[in-house]
Amino acid sequence: MTTRPDLVSGQPFWVAQPSAPGGKMLNSAMDAITGAFTGAFLPPSTVRQGTEGRNDILGFGLTQVDLSTSRKFPITERLNLQFRADAFNVLNHPNFSNPSGAFQSGAPGLQAASMLNQGLAGLNPLFQEGGPRSLQLSLRLVF
Repeated sequence: MTTRPDLVSGQPFWVAQPSAPGGKMLNSAMDAITGAFTGAFLPPSTVRQGTEGRNDILGFGLTQVDLSTSRKFPITERLNLQFRADAFNVLNHPNFSNPSGAFQSGAPGLQAASMLNQGLAGLNPLFQEGGPRSLQLSLRLVF
């Protein structure tokens, strides 16, 4: 059975961790000498749901800039050729998925495990939100 941890007031949810994807991870610090938890989350003392609420921790967010441009070339009065260029994630900003939240001190479940486009359902992760920079060119004959 998976339980939620107890929330420790006054402690930040996230801590800076330069080696973690996105530069941060959930705060589940444990004192190396005493073995006591010093982070924002404590395992419940009994088998119960802890005081940490559902969906109350903000994740990484999404930053993406998409651009598109097109030009129409008239061939005849009724026939046009349209050229279009679409650029996705132009700034190539990395977007990480949220941690799984597996609660163990220092566990990999407390940091992002993948890029956002790999965690979303869909046919092609290249053109999903959070994917790498990509370019799409198209020609269309309009009559």
